[in-house]
Amino acid sequence: MAFQPQRFIHAANIRLDVPVSVHFSEQLTDELRHALEDATLTSFDSVVDSCIAHDVDFLLLSGNVFLESDRSLRARLKLLDGFRRLDKKNIPVFVLPGDADPPGAWRSIPEMPTNVTVCFSSNPEPEMLTRGDHVITTVSASMWYGETDAFGIRVIGRSESGIEPFRVGVVSRAKYDESRRMASLSASSDEDFLNVSVSDDADESEQSDEVVEVERQTRLADVATEAQTTAEYEAGFRDYIDQLMVEGRLSYVAYTGDLDRLTLSLNSGKVHCPGTTQPRSQLESDCGTCSLIEVDNEGQVLIEQINTSAVSWKNIDLFVEADATLNSSLQRMKALLMKEPRNKSDRIWSVCWTMRGPLPVLHDFIEEDLELAVAVELEELDAGNQKIRLVHEVRTLPDPWEVPDKQSQAQEYADLITEDAIVSRRKLMNYVRKESDLSEGWRLRFEALVAGVDRERILSRMRVDGAHWFVPDIHSLLPDLDDFDEDILQDEAIEEFGLTGDAEEDDDDFDDEEEELLEDADEEVGELDEEVADDEVDDEADEEEVS
Repeated sequence: MAFQPQRFIHAANIRLDVPVSVHFSEQLTDELRHALEDATLTSFDSVVDSCIAHDVDFLLLSGNVFLESDRSLRARLKLLDGFRRLDKKNIPVFVLPGDADPPGAWRSIPEMPTNVTVCFSSNPEPEMLTRGDHVITTVSASMWYGETDAFGIRVIGRSESGIEPFRVGVVSRAKYDESRRMASLSASSDEDFLNVSVSDDADESEQSDEVVEVERQTRLADVATEAQTTAEYEAGFRDYIDQLMVEGRLSYVAYTGDLDRLTLSLNSGKVHCPGTTQPRSQLESDCGTCSLIEVDNEGQVLIEQINTSAVSWKNIDLFVEADATLNSSLQRMKALLMKEPRNKSDRIWSVCWTMRGPLPVLHDFIEEDLELAVAVELEELDAGNQKIRLVHEVRTLPDPWEVPDKQSQAQEYADLITEDAIVSRRKLMNYVRKESDLSEGWRLRFEALVAGVDRERILSRMRVDGAHWFVPDIHSLLPDLDDFDEDILQDEAIEEFGLTGDAEEDDDDFDDEEEELLEDADEEVGELDEEVADDEVDDEADEEEVS
């Protein structure tokens, strides 16, 4: 099957004018506040810039471009500004509405530029992109399978030129769940609907038949959903997408309803979600991208990631030794920052530091106002022509500590506080989801709380509090530095003087070096004597000339 080669950029979950959540260890300046408020707007500018830089055939936006519930004027203005910039470069835009930006919200936007086409699911025909006299791409938000023939069967006709359009569709888990619910209802027998208790009948007499039927269908679908394992669900979802692509002869499907970047390679083509262009918080920090899609003349799809986030999150671990100082640690932190990958779109880095090491050392750092020192010394990263503003969150995780008295209460406590003793976020989430007594509202609240659980922060607090409870002087928990310092000095000497670490061999080396030094000294003394003698002869000659 032949296609017209083309390229386009696919972006989703832009969420224009939605604020980002960043931890601050210093006073928030006006400049920094404005940069954070504009982060999602700046990321959309990066998407538009990328479209122009790569000279794409079109821009595909698949859902949640803005949040209609926010009624943001800034979001509308930025959107129209970006569309007009693309219109000046003759770059079309295809929009697939999402949950946050439903079709009605797009219809209400006035004066939409002519290069923008919104694909409504109510439209049975796909939107088309032409090059010359040929249709090179179709985009559809509906379950479109072509024209209806004389027998009432929807078919897709073949192109007379032999070059097929590259067909783009859309899919979501919500559509899949709806199809499963309908399949479950159609497979159920009439007895399932009539097997109702007398009390249910009494309640139903006060409700309309339509409402009762909907409630029954929902209960049946929920039971069927819970009975199916996650593996079966995912396998069914893939089969559903594959069937959708085969019947619609789709080459590329935009996967909506998720914030994570995802790519599925099926026999029919690619299923892809580019993620979000600007993460809102640390929990979304793995994304911040859109995708450049390259299509060759055989329909092969190549997906390239393009970074668009103005605010990026960095998670860096720093291991401190027993003899570490705050100043030396700050220098190491700066060196680690310089090694972090930088993107052209980066304006701000929100850096989460996890400092690991002996409890007394970390305690002293905190006493010296660790977070303030980091904020002052590491305010900005100057990387050539690119300057990145830095904001920091510093966490400390003390190493497990021991006390001399192994039978003491302090050691018993320390033995109990291990990483395995802290329940993982995944286990907590499973507990919440399996609790049948929770209402849907409370389940959603608990899931939101579990998402913010930080096991390492809990472990750190327990180790710090335990040391203050049971250990009179936490500095007694420092490792023995005598052997440590001796080893450090020996290692430095070996590295500086090229020693082997073997005493006899190093003594022989020292003797050899001493003899060489003495020989060099004798040679230098001889040379100096010769120079002095020559100078005396010259002086005598000068005196004779003067006389």
